[in-house]
Amino acid sequence: MRIALQTLSTFAIFLAALLACASASANEADATPVSASAPRDVVASATLGIINELNKLQPEQRSEDEVRRLVQTYIVPAIDQEKIAMGALGKYWRRANPEQRQAFIDRFRELQIRTYSGAFKAFNGEQFVFEEARFNNSGDKALVKGTLKQNNGNTIPVDFRLFRDDETQQWRIYDAVIAGLGMVKTYREQLSERLQNISMNELLAELSAEDAN
Repeated sequence: MRIALQTLSTFAIFLAALLACASASANEADATPVSASAPRDVVASATLGIINELNKLQPEQRSEDEVRRLVQTYIVPAIDQEKIAMGALGKYWRRANPEQRQAFIDRFRELQIRTYSGAFKAFNGEQFVFEEARFNNSGDKALVKGTLKQNNGNTIPVDFRLFRDDETQQWRIYDAVIAGLGMVKTYREQLSERLQNISMNELLAELSAEDAN
C-alpha cells in the first residue's frame, strides 16, 4: 500500500501545482473571476481563488491550517470525489458496501487535501498553458489539454478530464493524465493489487493510519 500512497502523493502534488499554474495564467490574462460554466473555466476557477488568497499572505502567514482551509474552500469542490473513488477502486467499488464506499471517499479525500496543501505551500511560479475544451459526441464529457512550462525550460503535457453532472449541470474534474500517465488508472492498478491480498476494511485501516500521520 505504501507504493500506492506514494504515487497518490506525487500525482496530487503535481496536479495541484499544474492547477495553480493554470490559475496564474488565467489571472494574468483576465483579472475578472471566470465562470464555472465551461470545463476550461473550471480548471482555472478551481484555483484562482486560492492563488489570490495566498498572494495576500506573507510566507510566514501561510500556515498549514490556513492553506488547508483554502484547499477545502477552492479545490475540493471542483473535484468529484465519488467518481475518482469509483475509478480508483474499479471492481472493488461494486463489491464494497455503502459504509465502506463512504469511508474510502472520506479517507481518499483527506489524503488529497494533505498533499494539495503541501503543493500550494511549495508552489514556485511555473507557467501552465491550457487549450479550449474538447467534447465527446454527447457533450457530457470534456478534455482540457495543457502544457506545464518549467523554470528550466522543459515542458510536460497534462490532460484534465471533466464530466457534466446530470443533476447540477456543473462540470467536475475526475481525472488527469500527466505525461501520458493517468492518475485514476494508476490508483486502480495499485489498489487492485493490494486488495488481492487484504480486505477492504484492512485497506481502510491503512488509509486511516496514513491520515493520522
